[in-house]
Amino acid sequence: MKQLPAATVRLLSSSQIITSVVSVVKELIENSLDAGATSIDVKLENYGFDKIEVRDNGEGIKAVDTPVMAIKYYTSKIGSHEDLENLTTYGFRGEALGSICCVAEVLITTRTASDNFSTQYVLDGNGHIISQKPSHLGQGKRVAFYLCLSCLIYFRKTLLFLKFKCATGLVLIKAGL
Repeated sequence: MKQLPAATVRLLSSSQIITSVVSVVKELIENSLDAGATSIDVKLENYGFDKIEVRDNGEGIKAVDTPVMAIKYYTSKIGSHEDLENLTTYGFRGEALGSICCVAEVLITTRTASDNFSTQYVLDGNGHIISQKPSHLGQGKRVAFYLCLSCLIYFRKTLLFLKFKCATGLVLIKAGL
């Protein structure tokens, strides 16, 4: 018996959170709602297999929080397990962005009301910032994901399986079964 490499462990645990394009979009919309967004725009390229982009007008991410914004198990929602009883947000575990970073190239552009300009961050597979630059985005945040090949293959297999199940169901319905 041998221990799995850290990268494999991250990918396997992320696949429990990020199971499909729909799950990525769901997690991002919930993040937007938790940030007080009243407007959320979702764009998918090639049904989300090439790119997923979610833009909102929420509070944005504070500059002090950006170094850990996509590190797994960092969260602004709770400080201990006792806080779970009074939760009023969708997200609280600090897993979504970190899990997405494991399977995609991630760019986050954010600006709070107190920021003079927005900043675009490029993140690595562990959720760490590898580069940043000024951007023109208004208040809120935009999260763009460019899915990597391993994620794309996993999602395509899932999509093909779902298409097969739907086709089988249609055949059964037409046959009157």
